[in-house]
Amino acid sequence: MYRDDPLDDELELRALVGDEAVDRLATADVTDTAAERTPVEAAVDVLRVLQGWVSDEAAARWFVTAQRRLDGTTPVDALTAGAFEDVEEAARVWAAAQG
Repeated sequence: MYRDDPLDDELELRALVGDEAVDRLATADVTDTAAERTPVEAAVDVLRVLQGWVSDEAAARWFVTAQRRLDGTTPVDALTAGAFEDVEEAARVWAAAQG
């Protein structure tokens, strides 16, 4: 996904889900090799999907709440483990169910 300013995207993510969660994403030692994304970049992509369907507050809660579709882990934990596609799919399904 094209980004005008990745730093602004990270700052927006920090404002919504908090520094602690984004710091964990930023220090995770994984990369989506197919898309060459970091966990922070993947989280921003997921945030953009959610923002099309739910409020920023609901999206922020989703990132830090255990999700059944992610085997009971939070999206932040799943992203730090490299499960980018699983988190993206879980976000799409959850967001669609909110509408």
